Amino acid sequence: MKKLMLAFAALVTLNANANSLPDAPHLYVQGNAKIQVKPDRANIVIGIDDTQTNTVDAKKNVDAIAAKVIEIAKRYQIAEKDIQAEQLNVYRQTEYDREQNKQRFVGFRVFRNIRMTLTLVDKYPDLLQDLVDAGVTEFRDTQFSVADHNTILKTVQKAAIKDAKMAAKELAKDFDVRIGKLYSVSFSPIDAPTMPYMRAEKMMVQADSGAGAGYNTGFITVDAQVYAVYLID
Repeated sequence: MKKLMLAFAALVTLNANANSLPDAPHLYVQGNAKIQVKPDRANIVIGIDDTQTNTVDAKKNVDAIAAKVIEIAKRYQIAEKDIQAEQLNVYRQTEYDREQNKQRFVGFRVFRNIRMTLTLVDKYPDLLQDLVDAGVTEFRDTQFSVADHNTILKTVQKAAIKDAKMAAKELAKDFDVRIGKLYSVSFSPIDAPTMPYMRAEKMMVQADSGAGAGYNTGFITVDAQVYAVYLID
């Protein structure tokens, strides 16, 4: 048995120097699982800016557009707590004048970012168009996500555990050994000199089809890995 373990050290590890692995014969396996889900929220960051020769006019224009943005957001059922207007910023702008060979004053640039979280994801393109019509010229970031990410992750982790058990059974069968007690398990890789054995196919978790027709936001992939060490008899 010991000779067999040493011959296939990449799969079945016997290493007294690995602090996180037992000295006894064992199997080190990795379980994998993933799920693809439709996002149910869009985290949007827009920028509003204007440049004028005086800060009063520039601020007035930015404030007017910001008020329109907040009004539009509320029409899309975005809660007030999900709308954050960041601090107003003012910069003195100049540009290089080649004829005069010096910097020329252009005006004062006033800008602010507004963050909002849209839950009516299928209305995302309509919201963007309304914001453009209101005078928004910068869309700085949009990240699609799922509200119940932690619950989904737990489901995927359970599937990864199931996959690890299947990998251990598969490997034990191939080497004609019997699985003993579970020695350790972790959702992070174990500090070991060898790679864990994993099944060829990643376990897929069945996802709800989600909302019907609408804006195609694509899918978000949530995956999980689990690393388990089993003693063998």
